[in-house]
Amino acid sequence: MKYITYQQYKKYLKNKNIMSLKEEEVVYHIAEDKVYCENIVKEIDKKHDKMFRKILSRKNEMVNFLNGFLDLEEKIEETQIIPCPTDFITKFYQSRQSDILYRLKDKPVYYLIEHQSTMDQEMLLRIWDYVGEIIKKETIKQNTNSKKDSIYPIVIPIVIYTGFQKWNLPTNFAEKQYESKKYKKHAINLAYNLIAVQDYTYEQLLKKHTLFSSIMIIEKCKNEEETNTQMNEIIKMIQEPKDKEVLSEIIVNIIKPIVGEEKAEIMLEKINEKEVQGMSPFTKFLLDYKYEVLEESEKAKKECEKLGMERGIKKGIEKGIQKGIQKGIQKGIEKGMKQGIKKAIKETVKNMIQFGESDEKIMKYIGINKEELESIKGMLMLS
Repeated sequence: MKYITYQQYKKYLKNKNIMSLKEEEVVYHIAEDKVYCENIVKEIDKKHDKMFRKILSRKNEMVNFLNGFLDLEEKIEETQIIPCPTDFITKFYQSRQSDILYRLKDKPVYYLIEHQSTMDQEMLLRIWDYVGEIIKKETIKQNTNSKKDSIYPIVIPIVIYTGFQKWNLPTNFAEKQYESKKYKKHAINLAYNLIAVQDYTYEQLLKKHTLFSSIMIIEKCKNEEETNTQMNEIIKMIQEPKDKEVLSEIIVNIIKPIVGEEKAEIMLEKINEKEVQGMSPFTKFLLDYKYEVLEESEKAKKECEKLGMERGIKKGIEKGIQKGIQKGIQKGIEKGMKQGIKKAIKETVKNMIQFGESDEKIMKYIGINKEELESIKGMLMLS
């Protein structure tokens, strides 16, 4: 059995451009009696597979991918495709999780997507099996209510390759078959479309402005520095709230092990900062206050952990203290929020008066009555 240590795998992640981990590689020696076998490496890669599957399971991203990466004569609209189950495809490949299948709504045309992080010598045979299963299913479907001759569907296989080595395997059966001029015209002409991340520059991928192209960028990064730099560009590009949620998940599950917790947290904060843009000064004030309270609470929690309060105090006393702390924090938050809101309202009223706004507009905008407005005006005159 081949195996590598976790430290070696981390080194491999940071130096993708100069290192390689092939299945044919010489067996690595055990380090510190802790062995991380190939299955664990594959488990790490599964996270990437699932992320690709999750993104391309969204119809808008699938359409963006097809239009952006395939040489199509006509652009596909989101309403023109429907997702298809793939359980009938994977019955021979039970461990596969990344196959994605879409069909044109009104035509027997299928798009089959496979994600590969390593080169598979048997890819052509797998594509052969996949295409055959799709044709069988479509033929059965056509014959359900009719006895006329079936028409075989068009199946467009696409392999997305995100490995750092150049894909040097044949993509057409004709390239893999026995070569003979005499039998050349009889060769099987089944091929798959190869989308290799290394064939694109960062600039080309960024210009596509899609979540899928962002994942391609992440897969293309060779080290921590590149990952950090490109993630900053991706965060600037991503605008949709749902895309930001997926990007946050990617940072937590994929990016954090590469760049470390501290840098990953900074990335997540930058995504949240973009959400704050466009808010009113009053809303921003409340949000900032909320973060300040949470930050102080976190500091207090860490101090308590250092003192060993959670382990050293009996359950009954600990419960009483926790209840008292929670009550105190809640009162503190309520008091602070009230003071903060009053301060924010006072400042907003002051600004609106200075801009010459009417009392009616001030009361409507702030949500206060005439008596409260006069009271604030009185305080402003005293201050």
